[in-house]
Amino acid sequence: MDPIITLDVSELEPPQPMHKICQTLTSLQRGQLLHVRHRREPVPLFAILAQQQFEYRHTEEGAGRHHIWIWHQGDEQAYNKLDEKQ
Repeated sequence: MDPIITLDVSELEPPQPMHKICQTLTSLQRGQLLHVRHRREPVPLFAILAQQQFEYRHTEEGAGRHHIWIWHQGDEQAYNKLDEKQ
């Protein structure tokens, strides 16, 4: 099991980024982080993550370079990996 799964959706046209992210979340295990690279802030995704009991951290690294880190709600092991990456 890879502790960090990286998904670059920055070149995809809507709605493909949302589909790819949601598809990947179905196989995300406790202890894993999903790192999404996106060209915009995916605000609709944040509501979906809350409904499906995921937590996230969003950072912007310049125009058109967004990073979203996603993990299962309450998953300290994954959260600790996030702190190591930041």
